Amino acid sequence: APRGRSSANKERQKRLGRRETLEKGGGNVGKVKKSGSRKEDLPTIPIGSGCVAQVYKARLRTSHGLHPAGTSVAVKVQHPHILEKVCLDFYIMNKFASILEYIPYLNLDYLSMKDSVDQFRDIMLPQLDLRVEAHNLKRFRRDFEGETQIAFPEPLVDLTSREVLVEKFVEGEPMLNFVKKEDEFHRRKDREELASIGLKTVMKMIFLNDFIHADLHPGNMIVDRNKSVRGQPLRIHMIDCGLTVELGERDHVNMVKILGSLIKRDGYAAGKLMVDTAKKCQATELDVELFCRGIDKIVEDDEDNNFLESVGDYITDICYLACKHKVKLEAAFINAALACEIMEGLAASLYPEMRVQQVALPLVLKAEMMHGLKGLPAAKLWMGS
Repeated sequence: APRGRSSANKERQKRLGRRETLEKGGGNVGKVKKSGSRKEDLPTIPIGSGCVAQVYKARLRTSHGLHPAGTSVAVKVQHPHILEKVCLDFYIMNKFASILEYIPYLNLDYLSMKDSVDQFRDIMLPQLDLRVEAHNLKRFRRDFEGETQIAFPEPLVDLTSREVLVEKFVEGEPMLNFVKKEDEFHRRKDREELASIGLKTVMKMIFLNDFIHADLHPGNMIVDRNKSVRGQPLRIHMIDCGLTVELGERDHVNMVKILGSLIKRDGYAAGKLMVDTAKKCQATELDVELFCRGIDKIVEDDEDNNFLESVGDYITDICYLACKHKVKLEAAFINAALACEIMEGLAASLYPEMRVQQVALPLVLKAEMMHGLKGLPAAKLWMGS
């Protein structure tokens, strides 16, 4: 019992320490102060809210590390009882996916629906511990160290707990403003530059780092100018890094092989790789041949010769072929392809004429060299005009 009380006291002291360090809106976080004979609650209006947590702007009451007192910080606070709600959601999704896969003749199990739900669950549940997001931020900051046009908030790890994340506040303008309009403050040149920065960043995450921000949308990107660099170039801050995808070496190699073959316009090789890496394949030799020829035809029918600018259409057609010929697609491939599609959609909104292939191909080749891959055909490389 004394040991239990000691542990509880230490945890209470940590919470009190965090409260003393942070100051919100000019007052103490969560503290009530007296004014005469009545109590006044300090403003607690969040600046943002999501499905897992809401965010407040605060400032440090005392210095912390290299950050002096008064430094602005973002405080992310988890919603009450969120774990139970999320677990119930995944239970329902898992059962629904299982029922759909069980229906005869539809062959929906070859789309890896249940596997995709399980993979999403595995990357979503850790987000409920905000210390994991602090770790993700540190990883991203390490992966992109030295970059002048991409940044991630600095987490204050000592002030972070399971339910509360504290990170340095990012000042800037939401990316959504650049997506919505083009005017004197959101010039065409700036929009095109932001599209290029964002696309290159995501391609590096997918093909080189194997650590992907899995919640990329304009609301999670803040734009400013890097005043510490000559010329003050535009810079994108990627925030809300709780959801990430990391495939692991084996799945990453397979993904690089498959996407690399599609980008190089060798559909038959991509189809063969999908079959060879599938964990479940009830296809006959004829089905395998027809599946590979089908993938090859999808690539050949792409008049623009640009896989990464029409990922959604490719995925739809590939899923149809997988069900028809009983080839089980790997969830890792689908998730990586969807990450490409999301960022490509954002880039297209900012810069419709952008040739995504030209950005992605050098990174694909670099990823192949990194994994020591040989023999992937390069005869059909397309570099655009």
